[in-house]
Amino acid sequence: MKITLQKLLARTVSVIFHPLNAPTYGLIFIFTAGTYVSLLPFEAKKLITLVIGINTLVLPLVMIPLFHRLGIIKSIHMPDHKERLVPIVFTLIPYAFSFYFLRKLPIPNIVPLYMLAATATVVLTLIVTIWWKISIHMVGIGGLAGLVFAFALIYQANVLVFLVLSFLFAGIVAWARLSLKAHNPAQVYSGFLLGWLTMVCVLLFI
Repeated sequence: MKITLQKLLARTVSVIFHPLNAPTYGLIFIFTAGTYVSLLPFEAKKLITLVIGINTLVLPLVMIPLFHRLGIIKSIHMPDHKERLVPIVFTLIPYAFSFYFLRKLPIPNIVPLYMLAATATVVLTLIVTIWWKISIHMVGIGGLAGLVFAFALIYQANVLVFLVLSFLFAGIVAWARLSLKAHNPAQVYSGFLLGWLTMVCVLLFI
């Protein structure tokens, strides 16, 4: 089957902005945004990023081929929303553990709070997925945009460039998911709103 340039670009975007990458991208933003959080020792940043990367990216990715082999999912793309339930549940476990790990460390509260928001986002995504196929890619990028927005309000930080880029990337991801016919517009827009609102509400009001 011939793959067009548009589909190739859309698939590349979908891989780069895979929702499992979102927690790591968010941590990198927090550590490099130019506030006092950036003053954490490099070794501490590296350790935190490594642990969160393993828990929220590597472990869930390792489980997907296993679920496929066991017949829990028919395709790694999981086009049927009900196929996504078990992988999301197993993704939730290391997310929750990551929050528990971070809140035990003597680090700025924004870091564990961010992981709590990410965990809450997974919980809400799971609940929605029971009945409907929401775009998890857009949930992820929406959460990142929400992080940048809330971070700017909390720290009065000049992160306008990051904010513009987060919305630009959200538009690109939306284009990619629609181009691949993985979702319809309602699933894309609702995914972004779920990720953005959950992140903003947790960071600003908890």
